[in-house]
Amino acid sequence: MAAPKLLLVGDNLKVKEFRAALLRSGAGAVVTVPEAADALAAARREAPDGIVFILPVYWESVSDFVAKLRAEPTLAAVPIIYFGDFIEANDQVTLKAQGVHTMTLGPVPLSESVRFILSLV
Repeated sequence: MAAPKLLLVGDNLKVKEFRAALLRSGAGAVVTVPEAADALAAARREAPDGIVFILPVYWESVSDFVAKLRAEPTLAAVPIIYFGDFIEANDQVTLKAQGVHTMTLGPVPLSESVRFILSLV
């Protein structure tokens, strides 16, 4: 099986840390886009094996993004993983109902987060 190609979404120090750790851990390619608004176009262009959002606060438009992504036959099954500093229970319920995997940033070691991502793609 080929090494997975990932799309990282976010513009913060954590994105750079995740990118480096993913490449060290076996990801074949890691493409980054700074804005959530650019994620759908990048997903269409890159055809990633997984999409990882690393955003400090809940991204309000995630429902729209997921609906649009799932409507595209070539992207419908791509796993989506959402990391945030604080994800409230209601947000987690909403995201999980849409098939989005969630994890909070913070006390979870980066190596465990990377292993979680790679296990889903």
